[in-house]
Amino acid sequence: MAKFTKDISKKVPEEKVQVEVNIEDILSPLYFPPPEDQMRQKEVAEMFSTTVQTIINWSTAGKIPTFRVGKVPIYSRKLLIYIARNNRNLLKS
Repeated sequence: MAKFTKDISKKVPEEKVQVEVNIEDILSPLYFPPPEDQMRQKEVAEMFSTTVQTIINWSTAGKIPTFRVGKVPIYSRKLLIYIARNNRNLLKS
């Protein structure tokens, strides 16, 4: 199972400390992406080599998860990478 690490070296400048972030944490219904993991629709469209409208359609259809801050949709880079690995038809050749 994939594991991600989070660099918290900014909090502890003397030494670099790695905190493991398990995929179970990311898939938890209580997960909200930290600022360094957040992406906007345009960035997600570039990541998948598609249009913003396609990203909106995928979000509406439930193919990719969306978080909301007010009316602004937010996406998690780590969660999108996990979904893309398990759903290759989202990726263009």
